[in-house]
Amino acid sequence: MTDDDHSTTDHSTTDHSTTGHSTTDHAAASLDSHSTTDLTEADRELISRAESTTETAFDPDRWGGAHVVGAALRTADGTVFTGVSMPANVGRTSMCAEPVALGAAISEGHDEFESVVAVRHPLPEEPREFEVVPACGACRELIADYGERIGVVVPHDGRLTKVDAIDLLPTRNW
Repeated sequence: MTDDDHSTTDHSTTDHSTTGHSTTDHAAASLDSHSTTDLTEADRELISRAESTTETAFDPDRWGGAHVVGAALRTADGTVFTGVSMPANVGRTSMCAEPVALGAAISEGHDEFESVVAVRHPLPEEPREFEVVPACGACRELIADYGERIGVVVPHDGRLTKVDAIDLLPTRNW
């Protein structure tokens, strides 16, 4: 599987005409100012595991597509844990896939983590493949809480790359 197998879109630049300046997405700005690393074969396998898990759990009939995001987390010893997003009628009780995978690993006694990736399943009306998606802000914080140097696979500049979790939080100061 190559980086070209995953569709990515660059949403890094936003024009704020009313304020007279342009800003970039925090993740994109962070990636531009911090080192990223190329994906390894193990990272590509992690993407495949996330896709497989999401394919199994995806439910197109529930809420217009339940369990649409899946994640895979590799521990320091190479064990992989997966999870899927958990939508709920009460929005704040919904969960992203990354915390589900992290919780599964912790419940099995793991506490050192190497890499994580999230993928989005295409909805039935979308004529595209799976795509790697960046962690949301809350998940970025959570991942960094469990290891600032956990590698997070993200789309950037039309390709997939890996960056330390802390580098996705450019203004974190605690």
